[in-house]
Amino acid sequence: MNAENVKKGVYLVGLILIVLVGLLAVNIFNIEEKASGVISTKNVSMFNENFSAGVLNAQTWQITREGDFKESIIDVYDADPSENIDSRLRLGMNTIGTRDDTVKFEGVKSVEKVNFSDGKEISFDLNWNNQSNGCYLTGSVYLCPIATNGNPEDETDWIKFEYVGVPPGQNARSVIANKIDGKPRLLYADGWPEGRTGRKIADQHIKIILDDKSFKILENSNELYASPLSDLNFTSAYIYLQMSSHSNYPLREIYFDNVVVTKRTQ
Repeated sequence: MNAENVKKGVYLVGLILIVLVGLLAVNIFNIEEKASGVISTKNVSMFNENFSAGVLNAQTWQITREGDFKESIIDVYDADPSENIDSRLRLGMNTIGTRDDTVKFEGVKSVEKVNFSDGKEISFDLNWNNQSNGCYLTGSVYLCPIATNGNPEDETDWIKFEYVGVPPGQNARSVIANKIDGKPRLLYADGWPEGRTGRKIADQHIKIILDDKSFKILENSNELYASPLSDLNFTSAYIYLQMSSHSNYPLREIYFDNVVVTKRTQ
């Protein structure tokens, strides 16, 4: 009887071990599957900032500024005057009476880098805010591998997408450019300089799709620019959301929202 109980005990222990080994094998497979990028969904969100907290998160964003200002605004603002909440990053500046020989820059930089060697989509909303006079005003997004508290354009390597206000007033044009080893290159200028009137823009949705081999940029789902070569010498970068203005303009504001980084998979 005792021998039979021992056999049953050994059998039970063996059965438990088999189950545990099976569970371990399944977990290892799942981990390896995720590491290899072979997962069920096509795109996986890695970063999603809609500023819904109502304040600028210092663990996510660092403020950047360069130049002299009469007034500088960098905050999270409820852009919906109704009872609904529509929090956005607000960048605003008043440059009346400031130095004529400088351009003023302000914005935020992501605390962490984005690694796009394995393919990423970086999307965001930029609201031009119906400027009555957008002359010498820009709203920009830079991907730059170098951290700075000032203007990323001064650094040796970056790629940018921006809107530039077109004189004499409300219109703007889009610009795509990069800098490699200190050498800037204009990639897309929205018909400039042949077409100097620009166009009316509003709440724009931009998507940058890139990896270590190629990139393209979409505006409101329409392709603006595509290159089979990335023409970059870096595969990770900080995200800069930025505004700039020349001197002697009253307070102007633009808004950023829905900054999303998505991993592209096969």
